[in-house]
Amino acid sequence: MRRVKWGIAGLGNIAQRFATALTQFSEHGQLHAVAARDLQRAQAFGEQFGAPEQYGAYQEMAEGSNVEAVYIATVHPYHKSLAELFLSHKKHVLVEKPAFTNLQDWLEMKALAKQHGVFLLEAMKTVTFPAYRELKSYLKNNHVKLTSIEAGFGNHNDYDPNVFIFNDQLSGGSTLDVGVYSLWLYYDLCHFMEVEAAKPTVTMHRTLDQCHVDTDASFIFDGEIKGKISSSITTDLPRSAVLKGEDLTITIQDKWWNPQLIEIEHKGTTTIIESRVSGNGFEFEIDHFSQLVRNNELKSGVLLHQVTERVLTTMEQALIDNGFGHLTRLENS
Repeated sequence: MRRVKWGIAGLGNIAQRFATALTQFSEHGQLHAVAARDLQRAQAFGEQFGAPEQYGAYQEMAEGSNVEAVYIATVHPYHKSLAELFLSHKKHVLVEKPAFTNLQDWLEMKALAKQHGVFLLEAMKTVTFPAYRELKSYLKNNHVKLTSIEAGFGNHNDYDPNVFIFNDQLSGGSTLDVGVYSLWLYYDLCHFMEVEAAKPTVTMHRTLDQCHVDTDASFIFDGEIKGKISSSITTDLPRSAVLKGEDLTITIQDKWWNPQLIEIEHKGTTTIIESRVSGNGFEFEIDHFSQLVRNNELKSGVLLHQVTERVLTTMEQALIDNGFGHLTRLENS
């Protein structure tokens, strides 16, 4: 089967990881072009990963390359303009999380994708991992009902004004950087269980006087499936996620956002789901997206628009309510 031709826009650290997966572990995609605002950087990246085409301007890749799919890997405030560029040139777009910092930008770009007969998805690799998808099958096959979800994503980072997570002009902060993972997990499982999530109670803190972003955030959900969702860019948080139900405890082990080992204690029986990966995990979203492109499908059953929209809505409103509304407006600046 033919491989889908990919282009990468924005060549930072996460693009390196994506390119590694694409060139070494993907079964359905191939790296065809890379673009940055600096030609020398694009050439160096292209030579490192064997991309036949390198561009020193995003417009040039949109107009001059025959790539079918584009991965947008820039920091958040540049997502919308690049999505608009590539969608307008009829390229399918996978945009790194968070897709945008506000719901309106997502809705506009989703409509643009539909207008041009291509599709736009948010890159959330967690839900494409085989172990996570097997967990969903277990929940369905065993008619399991969840009552609570607890997940956090937090790492200690020394303050550095040159790092974008501490930069309010680049939509930094814990919610948009790592909180998006945990919120995706919560809303994805609620959607899967056909449970309407309640509006969360949100607490955000700015623990560093030097910067004006949320360094820590907590989202507490009440209702049929309770949720305790937390994020931090200054503190190490537990790396396991815990899901509970009646006579049920599910633990997604170390680095739950890259799920490979899941332990299920259900009615006195232990079930282990283990699916170790040979790559860095990006290959699963790459191959899922590539198969959609190859099959001319414009909708994903894994990277759900409904979940993206709930997550963006929740983050945007929480940031506004807690005095960080400027972070959600930068997409339009």
